[in-house]
Amino acid sequence: MSSSAMDAIVELVELSESMRQAASLLADDDPSDDAAPRRPSTFLNAVALGNVGSGKSAVLNSLIGHPVLPTGENGATRAPIVVDLQRDPGLSTKSIVLQIDSKSQQVSSSALRHSLQDRLSKATGPGRSRTDEIYLKLRTSTAPPLKLIDLPGIDQRVIDDSTINEFAGHNDAILIVVIPAMQAPEVASSRALKLARDIDPEGTRTIGVLSKIDQAASDAKTVACVQAILSNKGPRTAAEIEWVALIGQSVAIASAQSGSVGSENSLETAWRAEAESLKSILTTAPQNKLGRIALVDTIAKQIRKRMKVRLPNLLTGLQGKSQVVKDELARLGESMVQSPEGTRAVALELCREFEDKFLAHVTSGEGSGWKIVASFEGKFPDRIKQLPLDRHFDLNNVKRIVLEADGYQPYLISPEKGLKSLIKGVLEMAKEPSRLCVEEVHRVLLDIVNATANGTPGLGRYPPFKREIITIASNALDTFKSDAKKMVVALVDMERAFVPPQHFIRLVQRRMERQRREEEVKTKSSKKAQDAEQAMMNKAVHNFTLVVFHIRSKLSRQKTNPISKIKIPKRDLICRLLVLAAK
Repeated sequence: MSSSAMDAIVELVELSESMRQAASLLADDDPSDDAAPRRPSTFLNAVALGNVGSGKSAVLNSLIGHPVLPTGENGATRAPIVVDLQRDPGLSTKSIVLQIDSKSQQVSSSALRHSLQDRLSKATGPGRSRTDEIYLKLRTSTAPPLKLIDLPGIDQRVIDDSTINEFAGHNDAILIVVIPAMQAPEVASSRALKLARDIDPEGTRTIGVLSKIDQAASDAKTVACVQAILSNKGPRTAAEIEWVALIGQSVAIASAQSGSVGSENSLETAWRAEAESLKSILTTAPQNKLGRIALVDTIAKQIRKRMKVRLPNLLTGLQGKSQVVKDELARLGESMVQSPEGTRAVALELCREFEDKFLAHVTSGEGSGWKIVASFEGKFPDRIKQLPLDRHFDLNNVKRIVLEADGYQPYLISPEKGLKSLIKGVLEMAKEPSRLCVEEVHRVLLDIVNATANGTPGLGRYPPFKREIITIASNALDTFKSDAKKMVVALVDMERAFVPPQHFIRLVQRRMERQRREEEVKTKSSKKAQDAEQAMMNKAVHNFTLVVFHIRSKLSRQKTNPISKIKIPKRDLICRLLVLAAK
């Protein structure tokens, strides 16, 4: 491989890793955390598509620089083979190092090829899955640092669309569509090309390879078709992608020469010989599309093109992420994390943020905060109502408590000690509901602590610190719970111990006041009745006086005494006069 092509691949490797890290940052993953699941970059993956016998494995062997993949009828690929290549300039061109886990073993290309042939002969049956793939990790000095995937021929029963999509769909892998030169006239109807267009409609990651050019050298029509395709003058479906021509046997030729003098340069010599042979066959084709070096350059070009497609979205996302980080740094202070004082400042700011959110939960009822009020105004009064107060204030129980009280104080109407004992017994029953209320509020506050910590954005960036905040707050609440229980018990005991004489004096005063009001009501009612009776008597006397006066006046005007002429008895006359007077 030319040094310029290798430099381009190395540059792309670095760029691919940078883009992988950018994608990890956008997905809120830590790219430096080896323990975290990493999203592998697929920019450096190359998937070979083609029919059985199209020369896919020979093309990939050309890229590897060693004939490690089986070719020919006996070596037909029956399962996906993934070859993860790493470039090691310190190795000789003949060396291949196989890496298994952390161990390395130098192997020969023939031994590796025969081992793969044995495994492929056992890989039979339809519907292959990713668990059936063969994975190799190789180090060489000749191969570009790519991950090559050799899929079975798409016209075989052992492969289906799901397997192809698993390796080539929904990612950035380069699609290498391999078509034999003899099929160049029918390239527009190639199933592999149609499949690649379905997967990559824009053609930003597809490369076409016309293989086995040497087998079509004697067919002028085929050679003309190949040259037209390479010059982008073929069918429209083929003209939209980059094409490269290969012989495909240069690696085998170089391996045959490996025992000769100067074998270190045998691969370079074989690749140059391949390019010269292609130039002699395809005289009018572009020279930069012939041979293995042209294939590596084209792959690098397509990788770069694919990265350009992805780069705007990544840059837009990173700019948005960067703005978020800048805003956060501006809020916290950009130099806070550069010193121990800065770290303490960040911690205090996060604690303040946590405290504000916690108080918002408690004061506004946000989240579970409403349960605190519900405990005091709902469950606690319900528990108090459920206390057996009726049984305690039963008349027989009251009599018993009064009789058991030690003496009476003469200046009180009610027995003070008896009432004190009665009240103390009632207040003692209030201790258990008070303790249960404290327990319930404590559980609610613990839930609020966890909800506040999870809802504080700043703490999400420091999981260990968040856990520490939750632990400290929970321990503080445990202490407060113990103190609160002691306090409510002490308050109840204070109420039980302090029942002053004024309490009973007020009871007597209220009772006397009530009796006085009742007497006043009764007195007002009797006085009104007496006044009404007296008014009626006065009215009767007044009417009687008027009647008598009227009769006397009539008698005084008569000449004779009419009394003698009146036949009504005097008693009846007097009764009538009284009736008239009453009216």
